[in-house]
Amino acid sequence: MHVLTCGLFLGLALTAGVYDLRFRRIPNWLNLTGAMAGVAVMGLVGSGWAQSVLGLVAALVIGFLLFQAKTIGAGDAKLMAAFGAWFGLTRLPVAFVAMLAGGALVAVAWAIRNRVLCKTFLSTGAMLASTLHTGTRLRPIVGDTALGKFPYGIGLSAGAAAWWLWIGCGV
Repeated sequence: MHVLTCGLFLGLALTAGVYDLRFRRIPNWLNLTGAMAGVAVMGLVGSGWAQSVLGLVAALVIGFLLFQAKTIGAGDAKLMAAFGAWFGLTRLPVAFVAMLAGGALVAVAWAIRNRVLCKTFLSTGAMLASTLHTGTRLRPIVGDTALGKFPYGIGLSAGAAAWWLWIGCGV
């Protein structure tokens, strides 16, 4: 069962990352299937139904807030909720750090590859300064440039998969 649990989660993360890279979106059917599988698997062999559902709801709320702040897309927010079903509420804080770190690393790599690293850091600094001083937020350049929309789901998936493997596939 351990190998199956590990494979199902890694399959979700890989599929979401590939979809986001190729199409710049993560389909609802994938997020919904991933969330349902997470609740089912964690309910049967993992942390339990309640932990899984609470993790899903908490991750959905946090993802929605990040989406409202225009830092991630709607598909990314729903993917975080699907991952939350697998992680459960008690492991969610550390898992979020891993997902956000993965997203940051992939964003930096993407900016280097597309030769917009300096502009990205400058715009992120301007965004943070604007938020701190005036309460209004500017969009960072890495998320929406002439080069295309940054596929943050790749980073979320990479961070989540690395953390999932680190903890022994959640069981």
